[in-house]
Amino acid sequence: MSAYDQLIALMNKRRSIHYFSNEPLDESTLTKILETGRIAPSVENTQPWHFHVIRDSALKTKLMDTSCYGNFVAGAGAFIVIVCDKSAAVVSPDTLWNPREMEYSCSVACHAMMLAATALNIGSCWVSLHHGPAHDVLKLKDQQIIVGGLMLGHMKKGDEDASLEHQRKPLKSMVTYDKHS
Repeated sequence: MSAYDQLIALMNKRRSIHYFSNEPLDESTLTKILETGRIAPSVENTQPWHFHVIRDSALKTKLMDTSCYGNFVAGAGAFIVIVCDKSAAVVSPDTLWNPREMEYSCSVACHAMMLAATALNIGSCWVSLHHGPAHDVLKLKDQQIIVGGLMLGHMKKGDEDASLEHQRKPLKSMVTYDKHS
């Protein structure tokens, strides 16, 4: 199987897992997942991310209360809050034409970690956080912006395989080639 075919299979296997078993995530697995975030591409190679790994149940519960549709955060083996450090140095400020590019880079790092989790048979789910309250819980500096959270954990027995195939729009409905007005 080609690397492309392996990637497509991995992406088709990935899905959002909301509920996890009680089995803790071992340090080695967590480090592998974080490593894929570390090596993700970023605008101007700023690597503006910081990953807050939350395993403490009380802190996960506090963050769960700041999440949008994340009423299951407390059950994750680990909750990673992805933060963008807006003070990250850029080589050429003129090329950073969109002020949110560094935040987008953090989203790319999160996606890399989700794929790594899938490759390691670890469940994952992206969670949006209410920035102000979550920012306060983590006592972040003003230049640190919360991009989102990533729940990770071992899947419950029987939930390892998706019950349904991903429903996706056809490619032709979302691609335009060389058409200009």
